[in-house]
Amino acid sequence: MFVGILIAVLSGVLMGICFLPMRYMKPFAWENTWFVWVLSGCVVLPCLIAYASIPSLFDVFRQVGLRLNLIVLATGLLAGTSGILLGRALAKVGLTLANSLSNGVSLVVGSFVPLAIQHRGALHSRIGSIILAGLALSVVGVVVCAIAGSQRNYESAYMQIDYKMGTRVAAIALQGIALSIASGLLTPAQNFGIAFADNYMKVARAHGASEAFMTLAFYVPYLGASFVSNGIYCAALWKKNHTLTQFRQRSAAPYTLMGVTMAVVWLVGMLLYGWAMPWLGTYGPVIGWPVMLASTNLGSAVVEYSYGDWKGRPLRTLSYGLLALTLSIACFACLNSMLQAART
Repeated sequence: MFVGILIAVLSGVLMGICFLPMRYMKPFAWENTWFVWVLSGCVVLPCLIAYASIPSLFDVFRQVGLRLNLIVLATGLLAGTSGILLGRALAKVGLTLANSLSNGVSLVVGSFVPLAIQHRGALHSRIGSIILAGLALSVVGVVVCAIAGSQRNYESAYMQIDYKMGTRVAAIALQGIALSIASGLLTPAQNFGIAFADNYMKVARAHGASEAFMTLAFYVPYLGASFVSNGIYCAALWKKNHTLTQFRQRSAAPYTLMGVTMAVVWLVGMLLYGWAMPWLGTYGPVIGWPVMLASTNLGSAVVEYSYGDWKGRPLRTLSYGLLALTLSIACFACLNSMLQAART
């Protein structure tokens, strides 16, 4: 069945376009935009949905145990740091380039490590060969997309950038590239959590939660910890830049609403990724992760193209990257079909 692949693709597309409203929020300080998004997406919305959909939510946490809770909290703190780095990179180099570089690094780490640990024997089988081929295509695709992004010689359309002391567009781009790569090293924490902390979902299901929402039992502590690192960083920027007062301005209301909208779209994408896992079976984290990341790049690139951000030589280069990403999705879809057929 291709339902899991389709859900993972939709998840990636939503993750790829969720920060689009930042194009219209340039007068609002980055730390204010990011705080609204992280508060809504990591604390308010997950807690409200989990409380309404998972019976005896706090009993789930107690039954899971202190050790696993601490592991997930630590994972969330790391993922929160990754979010900060990606957000700063996005402001400097734009949606497609930031996603491509971050995903390129996290793709191999986040998908290959669960494969090597959970299914080591498969590396030497036909299944392992197809997975490695899909990973290779995904890596090629995101690298080519990154090259296409670096060929553009104009600034990001998402946030205001400080060009004090003669800082050039090229230097800003290099900073964004470095931030994106650092983000990619920490991004797989999300995939590791889902791959190795599935007791949350099992316990929540035993307490009466539906499969559609049992993933929130994991996301509540994971995203809550992510909010802590992001919130501390935003607070530091408020103190440094004196931008907290922007929330008292009349224009803050529409900007806040756009930030909440980003959080809703992002959280739906996160939930969809969790929903894809049961359809993909034991290979869920191995197959779903690269499919979701490839779709993230495709979604963000298509949206930026529609805005006219891509043309000429960068657009031609980008098309090759998108082709490789599409082939990687087809590769993992074929693998999913083989695994489903083997079960019947």
